[in-house]
Amino acid sequence: MQLLFIQSLLDGDYRTFFIKLIIILSLWLVAVLATLIDLKTGINASKRLGNFKTTSSGLRQTLKKDFQYFTLLIVAFLFDFVFSYLTSLTDVISLFALFKVPLFTITSVIIVLAIEGISIKENLEKGRKEIISPDMMNKALDIIGELGDDKIKAIAQILKNNKKNDRLS
Repeated sequence: MQLLFIQSLLDGDYRTFFIKLIIILSLWLVAVLATLIDLKTGINASKRLGNFKTTSSGLRQTLKKDFQYFTLLIVAFLFDFVFSYLTSLTDVISLFALFKVPLFTITSVIIVLAIEGISIKENLEKGRKEIISPDMMNKALDIIGELGDDKIKAIAQILKNNKKNDRLS
């Protein structure tokens, strides 16, 4: 099967054309799955860090990112569609045979998967690393021990008030 979009349309071979579209759409589906996995790992990471809040702005950012990805994928598809015409010129320049496959779409999906893969990796690492080394923790405890009870109680009260203010906002 030749992946020449325009030739399939010109020949009236809609079955082959739709098979080619299914190939493109399945690549797009892989990109969508990657963004959904990123969203899920991001939510889990924020829960681990204790700052999970479902907000419309957070979900809007995800939709904005998806819209940008789909814009890239649609432009790549259009490039594939237009450049597939060049495969008819492979007798003149053999390099044009590259455009028998959806090269731009495949490249774009790989870029999206790389970006989302990095984001997923970062989300999986969030909240799992030691923030303070044991030596630093011991030094902090020594300093706190030297403060005295009244200063420790004042700091604890400030932290409690701060926590209450975070819940209210």
